[in-house]
Amino acid sequence: MRCLCENIPLCRINLVGCLGMSNKIFQSLGNQTNSIYYSAYVLILFTMTLPENSLIDLSLLRKIWKSDLIESEIRQMDQIVQNNPLLEETLRIRKASLAVIDLRTMKYLRTFGDPLAVTGWSGDDFQKGGVSFFMSKLPSKDYAGVEKMSALLNQYVPGADIASFKAFFDFRMVRPEGTSRRILHESSALKRDADGNILFLLGLISDISHLKRGDTQHLRLTDGKENLIYKVDSETGEYMRLELLSERELEIAKLVGQKISSHGIAQKLFLSTHTVNTHRQNMLRKMDMSDMMELISFLSTYQII
Repeated sequence: MRCLCENIPLCRINLVGCLGMSNKIFQSLGNQTNSIYYSAYVLILFTMTLPENSLIDLSLLRKIWKSDLIESEIRQMDQIVQNNPLLEETLRIRKASLAVIDLRTMKYLRTFGDPLAVTGWSGDDFQKGGVSFFMSKLPSKDYAGVEKMSALLNQYVPGADIASFKAFFDFRMVRPEGTSRRILHESSALKRDADGNILFLLGLISDISHLKRGDTQHLRLTDGKENLIYKVDSETGEYMRLELLSERELEIAKLVGQKISSHGIAQKLFLSTHTVNTHRQNMLRKMDMSDMMELISFLSTYQII
């Protein structure tokens, strides 16, 4: 595989885009800059999201990452899952997978749920092959989009409140039979070093092929204080930052998602039907989408409503 950043000076973005870089080269660069952890974070890409009512409380898993006794923490993570069969069952029912990723070694420490159902590849595949295996399963024509979103992530992470940081990102992944599925990934920081660099990620992935089609990718970045949403062309890497919806628009979107008509929404919110329809059109314009079904699916999937 040819290196995407060939003949370009090394930087965090190039490091992420360099899909052909060997582990040996990566390790030799590891001590050159503290920002390597941000680059590693982006390279991880993402292990996506379940709806808010999924019964999976990720805060429980985050609480165990307190010390440097990594092996002890991993055993504790295993114990939590073993003692909570509902977690594993919920992941499997929803065809989702949870992973703990060590950004220092670019390895998946543990996978839970059903990665085989989500991606076509087993948990053993990911744990043995690490992030390089994951990256090798991305369609080649998606590289430009991945590289651009990696750059946007790199710009965002250093100034973010990492304790509340979340990233949402969708991408296509090629399965063993040659077909591809669109995967959504939600990630949050489990552990940082003294300089604030992310050392470990908790990632949750799910298949959203039935909700999102086409060649457009989206990236949502939030730290609880701000919300950034980008639309990216996967083939060209061209992107645009989308205008955020107002509180009133989000309120209307939630009601649309409940299958309430514009007339019903107008009565509920003491607005005219014309005003409600104007808000609907404004939402489509801001999110650059063609219909309300596409919009509501996107807002729900990316946990905006």
